[in-house]
Amino acid sequence: MLSAGTQAQRAASGEDCFSLGGQADARECLGKRVTQSDFTLRQVEADTLASVSEWDDTAANRARVKSKLLSSGRQYLLYRTEQCELQANLAAGGTGTSHRRYLCILEMNEQRIAHLQSVKEVTNR
Repeated sequence: MLSAGTQAQRAASGEDCFSLGGQADARECLGKRVTQSDFTLRQVEADTLASVSEWDDTAANRARVKSKLLSSGRQYLLYRTEQCELQANLAAGGTGTSHRRYLCILEMNEQRIAHLQSVKEVTNR
């Protein structure tokens, strides 16, 4: 049984992990989802950088955008780490600690991917 706080932190992409059985099964499933989510995020980042490289704009502006994109990616990872550790610590050491961390990472990665896709749309116009 998950705590109400853990349930409130569910990312849609991790929802079905809680129907697999026990806590260990859910944790393993969420860990795999995070690995896939991180892989997808790296792919979308690379695609977005490639899109900026082909953008019909000045070379100087493309370089600035690429630099800011890379910098924001590094800052995002720092923020995600701190934010998800905060979420994990809200479980106060209970069994929901890793669930909260994984669900936070999934949710934040989904938001970052959506944002990068909107950046890519701008550069494809």
